[in-house]
Formats: sequence, structure tokens, C-alpha cells
Amino acid sequence: MELPYTTYKKSDYIETDTGNKVSRQSLINGGQNIVLGGKTIVHPHCTIRGDLRRSGPTHQASVLIGRFCSLGPYSVLRPPYKTYKGVFSYYPLKIGDFVEIGEGSIVEAASVG
Repeated sequence: MELPYTTYKKSDYIETDTGNKVSRQSLINGGQNIVLGGKTIVHPHCTIRGDLRRSGPTHQASVLIGRFCSLGPYSVLRPPYKTYKGVFSYYPLKIGDFVEIGEGSIVEAASVG
């Protein structure tokens, strides 16, 4: 079964140099900690939480998204967390290439795809 082509209005999206299309209606928190691989589409009302990261002087990105991904409407991506020996800490979220996150999904995992 082939999926139909999805069309969009250019004025509703911001296109980056690497071909990412980010909806103006999406919510991006902590953009300096989010890496989009290229040709990724962030649909309207998608939330990406890059502001949730480990405390300290680390410069590691908290959300890494691969190439040719589609983040569905109303989906939420946030890094996983763990309490170890009484210390609460977030860990990076890595999404591989060619991954589609469905509408309304909540992703809080160390790795997808």
C-alpha cells in the first residue's frame, strides 16, 4: 500500500540549509541542544524538549534526530531520565535515520531506529 503525497504550504514551515522543514506551529525548547540530521520534517504542534539535559559543563546535545525522519503532529520527544544513587539525570535521545514518529506519540527513550 502506497501512502499519498503530503503537500504543505511553504509559508507554514521554516526550511534549513540541510533541507529540514520545521513547522512554525511546533514547539522547540532548548534549540541549541537539538541536532536535526537533514531532510527531516517537524509537523505542526510537535514538541521537542532539548532543554532537558544533564547538568554540568557538558556540551553534548540532548536530542539527536537522524536524516529523512518525520515527526508527526502532536508528538512529544523528550530525553529519558534516571535516578542513580540518589542523583536525578537526563540522558541523550537518539533517533536514527528513516524513522517516522506517529501522530500523538510520546517518545522518551534512549534510542529509536
